[in-house]
Amino acid sequence: MPNPSSLPREEPAIAGDEMFRPVNPAAVPELGGVIAWLAQHDPDVLGAVAEFDRSLIWATMALVPRERLHQGIQIGLDLEEMAQNLRQQRALKRAG
Repeated sequence: MPNPSSLPREEPAIAGDEMFRPVNPAAVPELGGVIAWLAQHDPDVLGAVAEFDRSLIWATMALVPRERLHQGIQIGLDLEEMAQNLRQQRALKRAG
């Protein structure tokens, strides 16, 4: 019998509005101006980002723990490959 913690839930463990909290501009000063501008001129963008974040979280939580681990490892490997490519591009620019 599978471990009960690895079984998908019918409902998320916490409500969506608890899962995503808007970025506190004081916590990320670099984003404060952008967030304020979007809140005033295009709040739908902020809502879309929140929905996208929730969707990613729910999709990940629907995976069993081993799949989440595999996904995390794969993301780490992908990031390392991207970093290596960036280093190579920078080296080529310096040499060229």
